[in-house]
Amino acid sequence: MTIERVTLNDPEAQSADLVAENIAVLKTLFPAAVADGRIDFDTLRQLLGDEVDDGDERYGLNWPGKRRARRLALTPSTGTLRPAREDSVEWDTTRNLMIEGDNLEVLKLLQKSYAGKVKLIYIDPPYNTGKDFVYPDSFSDTIGSYMRLTGQIGDDREIISSNSDTSGRYHSNWLNMMMPRLIAAKSLLSEDGAIFVNIDDTEVSNLRLLCDAVFGSENFVANVIWQKKYAVSADEPGIAPMHDTIIVYRKSDRFERGLLPRTETQNSRYTNLDNDPRGEWASDNYVSNKSKEERPTLWYAIKHPRTGDDVWPEPHAVWRYSSDKHEILTAEGRLYWGPDQGYKRPRMKRYLSEVQQGLVPSTWWPFSDVGHNDEAQKALGDLLGRKVFSTPKPIRLLDRIIEIGGNEKAIVLDFFAGSGSIGHAVMERNATDGGQRRFIAVQLPEPLDSEDSDQRTAANFCADIGRPLNIAEITKERLRRAAAKIKADHPETQADLGFRVYKLASSNLRPWSPGGDLAADLLAAADNIVQGRTEDDLLTELLLKQGIDLTEPMVTEMIAGAPVHAMGGGVLVVCLAPVTAAGAEALADGIADWIIALNPVSAATIFFKDSGFENDVAKANVAAILDQRLDDKLLKVRSL
Repeated sequence: MTIERVTLNDPEAQSADLVAENIAVLKTLFPAAVADGRIDFDTLRQLLGDEVDDGDERYGLNWPGKRRARRLALTPSTGTLRPAREDSVEWDTTRNLMIEGDNLEVLKLLQKSYAGKVKLIYIDPPYNTGKDFVYPDSFSDTIGSYMRLTGQIGDDREIISSNSDTSGRYHSNWLNMMMPRLIAAKSLLSEDGAIFVNIDDTEVSNLRLLCDAVFGSENFVANVIWQKKYAVSADEPGIAPMHDTIIVYRKSDRFERGLLPRTETQNSRYTNLDNDPRGEWASDNYVSNKSKEERPTLWYAIKHPRTGDDVWPEPHAVWRYSSDKHEILTAEGRLYWGPDQGYKRPRMKRYLSEVQQGLVPSTWWPFSDVGHNDEAQKALGDLLGRKVFSTPKPIRLLDRIIEIGGNEKAIVLDFFAGSGSIGHAVMERNATDGGQRRFIAVQLPEPLDSEDSDQRTAANFCADIGRPLNIAEITKERLRRAAAKIKADHPETQADLGFRVYKLASSNLRPWSPGGDLAADLLAAADNIVQGRTEDDLLTELLLKQGIDLTEPMVTEMIAGAPVHAMGGGVLVVCLAPVTAAGAEALADGIADWIIALNPVSAATIFFKDSGFENDVAKANVAAILDQRLDDKLLKVRSL
């Protein structure tokens, strides 16, 4: 066995290849339609028969750039995330993530580690109002565009443009931004997961059709209306918009919505007027609005228990139950005929003990239940000491979404994190009910301009706390202060109130870029690692590219004088220390002993630093010993 060196073009150095995964699925289902790794569409059409639509006209949403947007979502990323311990809270124990970067690239990078694991996605994307569309216009090099945007490379920053409604591609621009992000997000959802998208009237119709295309119209769950304002503004030029829409789609039919808690008001209608030993009850209509022509078996006379008279349903109606069922209900004492002389017709008892322990959510959410924008703005202003965002979302709104779409151990993702409301809501909910939910918040470090009147307060806030002037800094600060407040309000809580910060960057692996001096270029290429990158940087990229949760515990052992790291219970083992020819045998034997003791659930992958080997003898000895000692417990040995 030899130790192969990983280059930037290798699958191990890139995010998940969704196209390759789709082809693999097709190959499993239709092996005859795949030849030399490519799809034979003629054969596939024959295998699918009449289900193929070859016509030019079909129902659906179309716009300029749609094909390119879909292709962009399926293009793997060669980027990575760099840990920022200094910005984080409780790094060693937390399982929450706050990631700075272009959310499309971040979603791609999370694929291997989190695909199928996210229970709930909530996003509040740009509404396309003509002034809040801030993602780079050029997608030819997304990592490069992001790094120029944030000033990490070059002198010229990427242009941040609004999407003016005078643009000929006003809606197309927005759809081209949203489509690849929704495609990437779908892969992260668990089979029982759901996505909630907050939007206003500008793009709600397009969003619905876009989500039909991405998630499937059969997976539409609800179109929720929530009341974001409590009063109509006198300055409103037209009909005042008082609501936003939340479009809800599930990943599959395995999704089960949660119930909302019953309120005292709802329970107050249950009483016990006749001292029924079964407890409190509320009465329900015993008559159905079906006609006797429709349901003749439900048209019959029953005896009034007090008068002995025959009692018939109302004209043009029938009883709800058959005569046999009526006799059973009567014997069980489940009919209520009213006080004293009684009612003309009975009512059915519904016992509080028998109703659901929660309420089925509806599509109408008034501000009295979920809060409104002013409430959220004031709460955030109190937390940060000033008004920074004009339309943050109320914690009560997000708490309801978490209750409906999540569970006590859900991973909750928001890739348009803004002020970090979803992270705040997750921590608050965990502190309240003892849950172990985790959040992943992704926010572009969108620059703030103190000369811009709309951004001045936010920019000044960043300056006052000594941080760079961008929105991601506000996200982090809000999460820090929210955690401190929750701890003060719930001093006994054991909830996870920390978060790890990561920042999007180009890969730690240096691409081959020859210049005019080939000899010098070859010498420089001997070290595959970008100058200035740390061991933490390399370990993080390996976690992402090998598909291990970023917050999985890492164990470090000193073996033959070298630090060796094990992640994922030994599935990934990394040694970045120098390896001498004299010490290669002891190091390799020690690593083999450790992996055997760890007994990982699947074969291990071991990484070394290529430039760390003293010579080819050291590399060959390590490879030979590991191959001999580990046998089926070893997947492969690679170098960086």
